[in-house]
Amino acid sequence: MRRRIVVLLKKLMLTISATWIYVLLYYLNRILSLKSSNIKAVIFNYISNSPVKFCILIIGTLIMGITPIIMSMRRASEDFEKAELLELEDNSFVPSYLGYFFISINADNYLTMISFYIIILLFMYFAGVEYFNPIFLLLHYHIYKVQSDNGVQFILILKYKQGVVRKSAALNNLKLHRINNLTYIGKKG
Repeated sequence: MRRRIVVLLKKLMLTISATWIYVLLYYLNRILSLKSSNIKAVIFNYISNSPVKFCILIIGTLIMGITPIIMSMRRASEDFEKAELLELEDNSFVPSYLGYFFISINADNYLTMISFYIIILLFMYFAGVEYFNPIFLLLHYHIYKVQSDNGVQFILILKYKQGVVRKSAALNNLKLHRINNLTYIGKKG
């Protein structure tokens, strides 16, 4: 039971981490759309008038930044002798984040933003794509679709010393940490 709770909590943290950029874009749009020349005063006014919203914003931002770093530092627990590179998946997630951008700039109030965020959060959580986070790209990880030597396809988030993996041979003898049933993270080289 305890292990199940830890797995669900990890999945929730990864999902918040992957989707929180939507909330940040909403607030950035709100700040930039103000006609005030004194942005600092506007921010301090917001903090004093909405301390709970501000705390939620800070906690979510910390989760967004820290979760991928913790995942990338986890010790490898599974060995893969051989894997075949199927394709680089980095760019396949760009449309999702463009969608977040357009939705966040069109949300005209806090309730709309929260409603959309909950829908996006639930969709990402239940779709099982909580592993993708733009922070991984900033940490020089790349996302690949690969196939194990026994024919199972999975997503691999890998930091490769030489940049982007171009050949399947670079995926031999990997030590990886499992994020979910079909997603692993690791480093090579």
